[in-house]
Amino acid sequence: MSPRHSIDFCPICGGGLCGLRIYGIGENSPANTPPHGLVICDECEAIWLEPDTSTVHVYPDLENPVSPVSGEPLWGETSRWATIEDIKQLGWLDAVNRDLDVGGEEKIV
Repeated sequence: MSPRHSIDFCPICGGGLCGLRIYGIGENSPANTPPHGLVICDECEAIWLEPDTSTVHVYPDLENPVSPVSGEPLWGETSRWATIEDIKQLGWLDAVNRDLDVGGEEKIV
């Protein structure tokens, strides 16, 4: 599944979208971890801790891909591609490149 909202094309691989994901959601989320966001390339899985791809990036462990912030599974049930409401909660709305939005159900106004 492609990210709903992205900030840019990946500067590392050149082919992926740097999409916004939210972590720390759902019943099985660690109680001591507040929701947090990551920017993840949907092709090479490069990860940024803030919505700026000019900052340092990391890669997940191939055998155990987890959030570098909370240790939650990178693609598990306590995360998802961020919705507009999630992005507002994270304070990252200004970073979204509206031209890269996928799916017409949730356009940013």
